[in-house]
Amino acid sequence: MFSSCDACLAPVEIKQTENGYVISMELPGSTREEIKVWNEKNVLTITGEKKAPEGDRIMGERTFGRFTRSFRLPEDANRDTIEASYSNGVVAVQIQKLEEKKPKNIEVQ
Repeated sequence: MFSSCDACLAPVEIKQTENGYVISMELPGSTREEIKVWNEKNVLTITGEKKAPEGDRIMGERTFGRFTRSFRLPEDANRDTIEASYSNGVVAVQIQKLEEKKPKNIEVQ
């Protein structure tokens, strides 16, 4: 199962589908080049920085700074199919399940 290793500044949502998993992280104001994603020894890590907007703020509740999030991948995750995309301030990491671990429907004869 997924487990988070570090506290951070970026909220995360993890969804399981029939074919895999999707990890979504909110990173408004970040650029694609500032976000790094890698898998090493069954641990998926996402790092980056949420930069504070320029100018004087009257009030601020959002958090900014460098962050690292790490997640231990489940046994059925296919580490060779991990893909990451970034759109509208959200990075999405898609992980397919291993074929032999997917549920199989059995037709009743």
